[in-house]
Amino acid sequence: MKIRSQIIGLLLMAALIVPLSAGVALYLARDVEARIDDILATENLGHSASQLAQVAVETALFHEARSQDQWHRKIASINDELGSIRVTNPGDKEGVERIRKNIDLMQVIFPRLVREPGANTGAVGQPLSEVRSAMESRSVASLLVVSQEITVIGAELIRGNRDEAEVAFRRLRLAIGLIMLMISALAVFAWKVVSRGVLRPLQDFEQGTREVAAGNYAYRLNLAQRDEIGELAAAFDAMAERVEKSAAGLEEHRANLAALVLSRTTDLSTARDIAEGLSEYARSLIEASLDPLVTISADGKITDVNEASVQATGVPRSQLVGTDFSDYFTDPDEARAGYRKVFSDGLVRDYPLAVRHASGRIIDVLYNASVYKDGGGNVLGVFAAARDVTERKRIDQTLQETILELKGATFAADKANLAKSEFLSSMSHELRSPLNAILGFAQLLESDSQIPTPSQKESIDTILQAGWYLLELINEILDLALIESGKLSLSPEPISLAEVFSDCLAMIEIQAQTAGIRVSLSDFAHPYIVSGDMTRLKQVVVNLLSNAIKYNRVGGMVEVTCDASAGPRTRVSIRDTGQGLSAEQLAELFQPFNRLGQEGGGVQGTGIGLVVCKRLVELMGGEIGAQSTVGVGSVFWFELNTTAETRLSDDAAAPIAAITAENRAAARLRTLLYVEDNPANLKLVQKLLARRPDIYLLSTSDGHRGIEIARAELPDAILMDINLPGISGIEAKKVLADDPTTARIPVIALSANAMPSDIERGIEAGFIAYLTKPIKIKEFMDTLDAVLESAHAESAGSGGEEEV
Repeated sequence: MKIRSQIIGLLLMAALIVPLSAGVALYLARDVEARIDDILATENLGHSASQLAQVAVETALFHEARSQDQWHRKIASINDELGSIRVTNPGDKEGVERIRKNIDLMQVIFPRLVREPGANTGAVGQPLSEVRSAMESRSVASLLVVSQEITVIGAELIRGNRDEAEVAFRRLRLAIGLIMLMISALAVFAWKVVSRGVLRPLQDFEQGTREVAAGNYAYRLNLAQRDEIGELAAAFDAMAERVEKSAAGLEEHRANLAALVLSRTTDLSTARDIAEGLSEYARSLIEASLDPLVTISADGKITDVNEASVQATGVPRSQLVGTDFSDYFTDPDEARAGYRKVFSDGLVRDYPLAVRHASGRIIDVLYNASVYKDGGGNVLGVFAAARDVTERKRIDQTLQETILELKGATFAADKANLAKSEFLSSMSHELRSPLNAILGFAQLLESDSQIPTPSQKESIDTILQAGWYLLELINEILDLALIESGKLSLSPEPISLAEVFSDCLAMIEIQAQTAGIRVSLSDFAHPYIVSGDMTRLKQVVVNLLSNAIKYNRVGGMVEVTCDASAGPRTRVSIRDTGQGLSAEQLAELFQPFNRLGQEGGGVQGTGIGLVVCKRLVELMGGEIGAQSTVGVGSVFWFELNTTAETRLSDDAAAPIAAITAENRAAARLRTLLYVEDNPANLKLVQKLLARRPDIYLLSTSDGHRGIEIARAELPDAILMDINLPGISGIEAKKVLADDPTTARIPVIALSANAMPSDIERGIEAGFIAYLTKPIKIKEFMDTLDAVLESAHAESAGSGGEEEV
């Protein structure tokens, strides 16, 4: 539909709606006005009736001719008012008729009040004045009653007219509301028509003119409207198409330039206006940039700049234009090389330069530049944009310096940590080697067939007690160092606390009995499954139980309880009846080497155990703490995450079964090669194996010699130290494994290198077992028997197959 038709339609609708609405409103207003006039006429009627009554009273009292004239005028006025009252319903008609009857009655009664001259007596001799007076009184009373009735009827008519007036007024308000709603709807409809049919297309026209002004002659409006604007859009698109064709055919019609200029004068005028607008638009964009923008000619002269360039150099625009681009940089040669590179390559990105401000301030910038061309593809110059990176460069420099410092600190820390680890490993080895001899020979003396004297037994027990305690201290120090270095690896699994405490109580039972301490477990009917590392959890429990026994009073007790009702964790509490700790001592708990003033007491310790416990519990995802009351005792507790009971059977990880005494007695003589450079350790093993007539021991102190003996003698098993002169035990194991003649011989590592990383490295190297010094005789013998029995079984199987 044409816009003109739509607008005419809207005007027609307005021409119909507005007069119709005005007519309806006027009609309803006149109805309201008529009702109000009826109310006023009725009120005047009542007032006139009251005045008639007053005139009647005055006539009765004064018998003046003036009163009679007033009466007749009031009667005429009342009749006029009755005639002006509209009768719209039966009730109004009945009321008016009743008023008319009462007026007629008043006209009948009023003449009785007019006194006839000369009449002085009544009919029966009574004085006529008395009779007259009585008649006048009755007539006045009658007139008053009739007047009151007229007033009552008028009030009824007024009420009826008021109700009708209210109804008419409500109709008027409803009509006005509907009229306003219709006018609003008409306005909204008109707005939608104008918006959809005029304003939106005008926006498209504005966008189209911008595109064409920017040189995009291929842009088309493509409006689908079938109205005047649609026709205008089609004309615009046709014009754009013509402009596009004209631009494309400009070169083609160069020979006919004069005729073309003559025929396209109007188009060129329009194009000039577009170009001027485009130039102004481009200038506004350039000035709006916060970065310095510069155009440079082929000879390096500045042809244009924006305000940001003026701010960067401190030189006015008029002085910048025409000067050499490179004059405003700290390194002019570098600047010239930059814009020449643009001409040769077409563009440069993030080209670093430093602008020298007129005040002497230096601004670091990154230039991005490219060539700009005319319509024929000819290079006109370079357009360059600079980004101020002074602050970023300063931050980057600071960051690089910080990174270098951090790298240096990290390298120093790693180096210190490596040195610490090497020192601890070396210390562990150096301490364990002599300790191996001490504990080994003490165990030999203790288990010797010749029973030691009580004095000797006491000395041996003291040596063993001190030696194992020293080994415990070494292990605690190494554990703490390993934890703090972050290299301790755990193997989380579901663990039954009942099983853990059963094993741990067996370990500390002798200690508790010796100290006279009673240990009780409560609430362990439930398995209480938690997530943790079995070995490390036992280490924590044994340490806490041992402390509760060591620092208890004589005849005291230790109570262990569990509680799994506190959310996702299970709490284990170990309560003792010792002397308790003060608030100051509690605050210093879990600090390395802090024994809380017990250094001079009779209880041995280093202050490391609780620190190790804290670190281990936290590594298992738990928490540890303590409460204490001086003179009452202490409660040490830890919490671990509760989990489901899904632990695999212990049979899956069962060790190789040890050879029984009967099998060992029936077994043949086995050959064992021991490679050890420490004479004391070698002598200890010799004495241990001297009790085993079924084992023939070969020994050497050199790794290379050990390899030669192994190749020559083919022993049933090899016991090898790790730190050997010439070649280490790990390297010797590799040589043996690579030789087919010795590859099947099981090799047991026996070393003072007891760090977990050392053990892991040994297992990875292929040792069938890794024993640490000091030697625990039972563990040593059980492992040796298991390995020899396994080697014998494998040898027997191989021999059977060869016979077959």
